[in-house]
Amino acid sequence: MPYSDIYLYSPLSIKTVQEGHNRALLLQFILSELFHAMDAEKREDPLEFVFSSPACFFPNDWSYDVGCLNKIGEHAELLPHAFPKLQESIHTFRTCLDISLADVYTRKKLRETIPTEEMQEKLHELYLHLKPFLIACKEDKDLLLFLLKNKEEMEELTHPDTFPSLLAKMVPEGDLLNLGLNICNRSDSFAL
Repeated sequence: MPYSDIYLYSPLSIKTVQEGHNRALLLQFILSELFHAMDAEKREDPLEFVFSSPACFFPNDWSYDVGCLNKIGEHAELLPHAFPKLQESIHTFRTCLDISLADVYTRKKLRETIPTEEMQEKLHELYLHLKPFLIACKEDKDLLLFLLKNKEEMEELTHPDTFPSLLAKMVPEGDLLNLGLNICNRSDSFAL
């Protein structure tokens, strides 16, 4: 029987991540987990919400709560298949994620808390390393709609002054107004 990678939390696989809009969808999953992690301080046990113990009871692991950074780690496993031309960016993103995971894991073992500002800075750093992938998917209107619909979360994650610069890199100057009108028309059709 041939070996197959199993992904517990990502609905995408090595084969499907390359199809259609799935590259952009993968980025939306990663960003969603970053948004959730930004709200961790509102939880009863923020560290458990951000980072859960490593999976070790397969196949029953799917029934346990999993931390945001753990899910991002699984999604990141698909980045090389979704973006084969961005190997250096993948390595940088994975290194940043691994450092964050190691730090959170160490603090969890020591039962230390992570100050909210420090956690948010780690998440911001992950976002910065995600930017090349977002720019690579700039043609995907669904990704742009996702970013605009989650404007408040994006501004919190990116710092308010840098979100417009991301949009400027993703959408040529003259197309920004047209994009806004097209997205408004598309979102109206979803309301049916």
